[in-house]
Amino acid sequence: MLKKWQVGATAVIILLAMVCVGPVRAEVVGQTDAEVQAAVEPMVENLLAGFNDGNYQKYSRDFDPMLKESLPEEKFREVRTDILNKIGRYQSRQYLGFLNQNRFTAALWKGKFDKTASDVLIKLVTSKRQDKVVIVGLWFQ
Repeated sequence: MLKKWQVGATAVIILLAMVCVGPVRAEVVGQTDAEVQAAVEPMVENLLAGFNDGNYQKYSRDFDPMLKESLPEEKFREVRTDILNKIGRYQSRQYLGFLNQNRFTAALWKGKFDKTASDVLIKLVTSKRQDKVVIVGLWFQ
């Protein structure tokens, strides 16, 4: 059973930059699991390692500039502390699939964290911009 904090933390973790795309040309990341995984697995691995290490540079390496502005290092530290206190450190994940919605690709994993027996949905929203895949949103639910 998901706890109330997860809904609140989800809203706080990262503000989606989706609505702020404006004139930037954005495309989905892929049309198959293989294409999407090839693009996003290295990104989510790096992001989660940065989360566990408390390394903001690593965590935010693939963020869209607007997302990085929405989640500066100080906010990352606050949110990270809250997440660590509630669900703990990231341990593992299992890829579930992806959704292409408009110009964005949402990749989904079932995650395990060390302070909860419940599964945690990891949702990473990405977009391809000028031949570069960037993270525009992230949720732990």
